[in-house]
Amino acid sequence: MKAIKNFILENNNGEKFKLTDFQKNKNLLLIFFRGAWCQHCKKQLADVQRYLKKIQTASFCVMAVSNDDKLKSSLLKSFLKLNFPVIADEKMELIKYFNIKTKYKNKIVAKPSIFMIDKRQKLLYSYVGKKYDDRLSAKNIIKTINEL
Repeated sequence: MKAIKNFILENNNGEKFKLTDFQKNKNLLLIFFRGAWCQHCKKQLADVQRYLKKIQTASFCVMAVSNDDKLKSSLLKSFLKLNFPVIADEKMELIKYFNIKTKYKNKIVAKPSIFMIDKRQKLLYSYVGKKYDDRLSAKNIIKTINEL
C-alpha cells in the first residue's frame, strides 16, 4: 500500500509541524469531523478524550481535523478539554487528500471519518461514515486497534 503523504500542518497557534514529527514513531489516529457546530462530532471527540489513555497505551497518537477556522478549532479544543490537537484544515487539503468531502446544507465539510496510519505512513484502517451521525465510538476504535 502506498504511503500517506507527509503533510505540513498548522496548529491553532499558527505553528507549523510535519505529520511525521507529530507522530514521533507512533501510529496515528486521524479523526475527521464536520465542525465545532456538530453535536455528534463533539460527542465523538469527548468520547475519544475519555478513552485517550487507552488509545495512547496502544501506541497511537490522536489528531482531529475539520475545515473550521483556527478560532473555532481552538475554542472547541478548550471547551471539550481535549488533550490532542484539533487542526483547522481551512483549505481542505487533508479532507480532499482522503476524498471525504461532502455537502451539508450549503457548506462543504468532511464526512465523519477515522484513519489509522502506522509510523511508516501506511494506512492500517479507515472508516468513512455514510451519514452525518455514522461514526465509530471510542470503544469501537479501541476494539479496532486491538484487532490490528
